[in-house]
Amino acid sequence: MENKPSPAGVVRMAVLFYVPMMASGIFVRPPGTFWVQDHRSLLAGCAVALAGGGLVVLASRLLIRRTGWGWSLYSEFRKALGQMSPGHILVLALCSALGEEILFRGVIHPRLGLFWTALLFAGLHFPFKKAMIPWTGFAFLLGLAMGLLTDLSGSLWPVILLHFSINFFNLHDIVDHDIQNPSEQNQQ
Repeated sequence: MENKPSPAGVVRMAVLFYVPMMASGIFVRPPGTFWVQDHRSLLAGCAVALAGGGLVVLASRLLIRRTGWGWSLYSEFRKALGQMSPGHILVLALCSALGEEILFRGVIHPRLGLFWTALLFAGLHFPFKKAMIPWTGFAFLLGLAMGLLTDLSGSLWPVILLHFSINFFNLHDIVDHDIQNPSEQNQQ
């Protein structure tokens, strides 16, 4: 019998992981990280974040339903997450978006630059199973995109919105839908 934490346990572990990340980022971040100097850039960045988040979620859904490796990644996440409630998903998506973006884009990015921050971000998303290796590459590419969005918007808010929307909608898709393996669908 597999001993895995309950969905509430997963959320508690995430909060314990991300709250210190947020706190350390808030105290170490460069001045002005959360202040908005240019409202047009902020609004444009939020629009790009929403559009980009929608495209990433759509791409994720297509990859899950059309590729074996996408479905394997989905399947591993589904097993790890269990039956989470919408409230659990909200807390997990919010904590991960705030914690990771405050630390990576707010603290590390100004010091190490785009490439090295994206590489460290990908390292945080290192898989615990071989089937999840694409997640690391996906995180690296998104890390690059989020670093660019931070630079262009001059604010963390658009990347926090982007990160939250991707996690929130993808977690709902993983938890709420029992998707058949595409290789099994092709055999029918």
